[in-house]
Amino acid sequence: MTDRRTIEVVAALIRRDDKLFATERGYGPWKDWWEFPGGKMEPGEAPEEALRREIREELDAGIEVGRLLRTIDWDYPEFHLTMHCSLCALTSAGVHLNEHEAARWLDYTQLREVRWLPADEQLLPLLAAELLGVDASLAAFLEEEIIPRYADFDKAHRADHARSVVQRALQMAAFYPVDRNMLYAAAACHDLGLAVDRKTHHLESGRMIREMSRLQEWFAPEQIETIAQAAEDHRASSDHEPRSIYGRLVAEADRLIEPEQIIRRTVQFGLSHYPELPKEGHWQRTLDHLHEKYDYGGYLKLWVPESPNAAKLEALRQIIADGPALRRLFERLWQEETAGSLREDGA
Repeated sequence: MTDRRTIEVVAALIRRDDKLFATERGYGPWKDWWEFPGGKMEPGEAPEEALRREIREELDAGIEVGRLLRTIDWDYPEFHLTMHCSLCALTSAGVHLNEHEAARWLDYTQLREVRWLPADEQLLPLLAAELLGVDASLAAFLEEEIIPRYADFDKAHRADHARSVVQRALQMAAFYPVDRNMLYAAAACHDLGLAVDRKTHHLESGRMIREMSRLQEWFAPEQIETIAQAAEDHRASSDHEPRSIYGRLVAEADRLIEPEQIIRRTVQFGLSHYPELPKEGHWQRTLDHLHEKYDYGGYLKLWVPESPNAAKLEALRQIIADGPALRRLFERLWQEETAGSLREDGA
């Protein structure tokens, strides 16, 4: 039996603001999988030289090579891969795809939207930490062990929702002297209580945080208590004000005001929790919920002045005020959300 051959490569983690550049492979057995651009090192070539050469060849672009983020060792069926991954910045105005089918700039919430090559996928928790400005070991725990729990929740509260809350909370945190790691933990854990009870899930989330012994690796007891309270307070607009800036930030981040998405999630929740209702029952439930929570005099409050939600909330209120337009939007969303089940019923 012969030893498996080793291939040594470099990968460019090209960052622009809060996004990373990813490419879709256009050739070979891994065609259509996504990766960070780069390639094989030539004999006697330093990693930095290899990166600059590969990016010129693949993208017709120049890069500034920064620090080595991590070296990944991964066993593929045919070979062992050693991949040196460095943070980089473009020094060219743009790129041209010479070898790849497509490319995307991905922010934290989009990192898991594409199908990564297995070795590249190992970088995702570390890259989350890099983009969010948080501790890498904490990110590994939250990204690999906590946020995946959201997969069992309803469609409006899956992992993409948790990561969106994380990103928005940490973006607003730029205006306040907060501990980003604490805020990250609170936002990542804020809906865990859905595994126990929908109505009291915010309180259950707080209980689960207090019982999460792993958090002691990063936080003191009083910090864990603040994190737990922030999770409990993420529904604070319905009955009481958040007890800390952490609770305010998580509560505000949890209430993304995207008018159509708000209405879609209302429809999704109704279909998930009240499947016995007829269509007109869902329409009335949607209407009642929108008036109760989002209309003028509704219970939703904006807790962070710097939030981008203020203008979007006003736009949503204008839609709510226009009854015929709201009904047309409901009809379209209803058709989109029930299309699959209607086909099954008619089969």
